[in-house]
Amino acid sequence: MASGRHRQRRGGRPKTKGASRKEAPGGGTTTTTTTVHDLPDDILELIFLRLDSCASAVRAASACTRWCGVLAGAGFQSRFGSPRARRLAGHYHTVDPFFDTSPSPGGQPVFVPSPATSTVNPRCFSLDFLPDSKSWEIADSRGGLLLLTKKRPHARGTEDHPYLRDKIIVCEPLTRRHQGILCPRDLVAQYIGLFLLDGGGDDDDNGGSSGGCRIGMSNFKIIAVLHKFHWQYGRGGDPLACVFSSGSDGGWRVRRSDSDVTVPGHIGLIYFAGRAGGSAYWAIDEEDGAMLVLDEATTTFSVVTFPQNLIQSYDRFNFRVTGGEDGTVRVVRLQDNELKVFARRRSGEEWVLENHLQLREATRGLPGREDRFFEVNEALIVAAESTHVLVSPQEKTWPFSVDLETMEVERAHERNRYAGTAFPYELPWPPALMACAEHGRRRSRR
Repeated sequence: MASGRHRQRRGGRPKTKGASRKEAPGGGTTTTTTTVHDLPDDILELIFLRLDSCASAVRAASACTRWCGVLAGAGFQSRFGSPRARRLAGHYHTVDPFFDTSPSPGGQPVFVPSPATSTVNPRCFSLDFLPDSKSWEIADSRGGLLLLTKKRPHARGTEDHPYLRDKIIVCEPLTRRHQGILCPRDLVAQYIGLFLLDGGGDDDDNGGSSGGCRIGMSNFKIIAVLHKFHWQYGRGGDPLACVFSSGSDGGWRVRRSDSDVTVPGHIGLIYFAGRAGGSAYWAIDEEDGAMLVLDEATTTFSVVTFPQNLIQSYDRFNFRVTGGEDGTVRVVRLQDNELKVFARRRSGEEWVLENHLQLREATRGLPGREDRFFEVNEALIVAAESTHVLVSPQEKTWPFSVDLETMEVERAHERNRYAGTAFPYELPWPPALMACAEHGRRRSRR
């Protein structure tokens, strides 16, 4: 055979510039073609780590079985980000009716994309697909789901604890799917909390299973915390956790506290303070430093005592509980227009003053600030998250945020336009890549 004619490799792959010639045993020459398929897996991982998006990873995983296996491997996932990891798409911003101004038409939630997804059209996250969409308000969010309940009337200066209506809604805005959930008649009572959590079972993200699926329309849980008055005694009340689980064997289950936990009979004396470390907190006005705590994993209640300097003369506008990713529980306290941040680490019970800030001095020079701010009236906490707290003077709705780590004050951030709670909305990795990852894991187990 003439040396200029070479047999192509099986599969019809063309000769590439990487082809090399070597002497054959019979004295002739053969050609070996080097392609990307000759790269070892660790080099492929380094190449795939430079992909600019999940969409590119999906396309690469679809190219061939080997690439799919590399992309689904533990080494790549731990460095690029697990397919089960959630990505923040943005926040649904609400406006507290207590405050007098709103950039949101009709007080409807406004979706604001995160910087990483700023090119996403916010209309994709509209709630206009819901029946009678303007009559609902967001109670909680989790992953890519929202929990909604019927709007209730608010009176300025009062804490309203509504009745759990006969129906609530769980929806997935990105797919425009929703599920109405009927509440049993015996659960139609005043509630002090409504929370959305991951579903249970072997595929629960929080259950420790290595192969679980994310929260979705077929995998979620709702906790409604109710206040049951002691009619027979004429005083006091019981907290009651009612849990709804999705799925064919799901439904409502009432879980009563095993411990002897009593709360004030007057529901107006109970203030929701926040969530931290997998627990929800309510301040009890009748008790000195007493806090009602719900463990969200076990749905059990307990009463703990906070130091008096943290909880003295509190209400929902000057006292919040929040937490950080390190498991720290924090109390944000406003008194005499000084913002204080107390922290308690997991390893100890002692509360320490982490940071403090005089609002009158710290806000000088911010756009829109007026000299009358903080002169007479106390400032108000609008909302609190693990990273920041949103504050406004009483004289005018003028929200500004304070970073809880650095105590830096700013007005330019988008969240400062909305005087209310911001509910995070997360996106899972695309289902196509999830399927590739599952296929790769099945191959590796054979």
